[in-house]
Amino acid sequence: MKKKLVLFLSLILMVSMVFAGCGAKEEPKAAEETKEAPKSAEEAPKATEEKKEEISVSLVVAGGLGDRSFYDSSNEGIEMAKEKLGAKTTVLECKNDPSLFSDQLIAASERSEVIVVVGFEFYDVIQEVAKEFTDKNYIYIDNVIEGVPNITCIDYMENEGSFLAGALAAMATTDESIEGMNAEAKIGMVGGMDIPVIRNFQVGYEAGAKHINPDVVVETIFAGDFEDPAKGKESALALYAKGVDIVFQVAGKTGEGVFEAAKDSEQYAIGVDSDQRYINPDNIMASMVKGVGLSIYESLERIQKGEFKAGSVYQYGINENGVDVAFGTEDMKQIVTEDMIKKVNELKEKIKTGEITIPEAK
Repeated sequence: MKKKLVLFLSLILMVSMVFAGCGAKEEPKAAEETKEAPKSAEEAPKATEEKKEEISVSLVVAGGLGDRSFYDSSNEGIEMAKEKLGAKTTVLECKNDPSLFSDQLIAASERSEVIVVVGFEFYDVIQEVAKEFTDKNYIYIDNVIEGVPNITCIDYMENEGSFLAGALAAMATTDESIEGMNAEAKIGMVGGMDIPVIRNFQVGYEAGAKHINPDVVVETIFAGDFEDPAKGKESALALYAKGVDIVFQVAGKTGEGVFEAAKDSEQYAIGVDSDQRYINPDNIMASMVKGVGLSIYESLERIQKGEFKAGSVYQYGINENGVDVAFGTEDMKQIVTEDMIKKVNELKEKIKTGEITIPEAK
């Protein structure tokens, strides 16, 4: 009888343990189901939305990266989109070979949803390719094409930024506190090629200089190339030989030769597109910067947010942080005076309010 009682109690204990074990297994399953299900109705659409926002972008440049100017600035916008927007990015360089323009543009179109195109050389090619890939978005930098629904253009008001550069140069050329300046009031500019966008730099530069000093002489040489530093140096040396104190380079990689000439001649230069003072802070007094990277990033951000107006023209001037003058980093010794920088900032505000109107050449 005692043995039967022990056996009966043992059976009850075993059954209790089995039920307890089954109950314990249910908890992880419930937790897993809760984890998989959205906590609120808002979470499901958000996940779908994020998936839709993922975009692939190709940057196609007529020249090549490494110019420390226009092309590199455009690549900064792509890198920013990669970092902040999670964009899948590719860069295709044409190395100034016209036979590659169409092929690289087609390759980019087959690979990506958005194709950012940099270079006036693509004007005809981009229109041909865009008609073949009507489901793709083309963002054409620094040129204007209207009437093509999938080509959106970004146009910079470089004349506004160049006005500030010209004003700065006119102030500096006769300033006795800057070593090497003379009283003849002569400044210069080296342009890559004689094309509308470069002429727009030129008229702004001249207008800014004349605003400060109506008697200032502005000499311009077009090097005929955006990728030849030797031509840039030759052009700048010719200007310095004529008594020019400061040369504004608007010539891409060719402009590196301008900086070399400034150093060799112990004269001064103004950079372009990016803040180029770091290249030679002893001879480069400032840079007229273009927000190429910013404008590309903002365009891709608009696409991601569904706010992009395809087929339109976005303009970037001083009011849009599209152009400005930069004076290097804080650790660099300034060539120009604080009063000159203050005057440049005052002129910038007057351009913003419309008090100063600047001529245009494109």
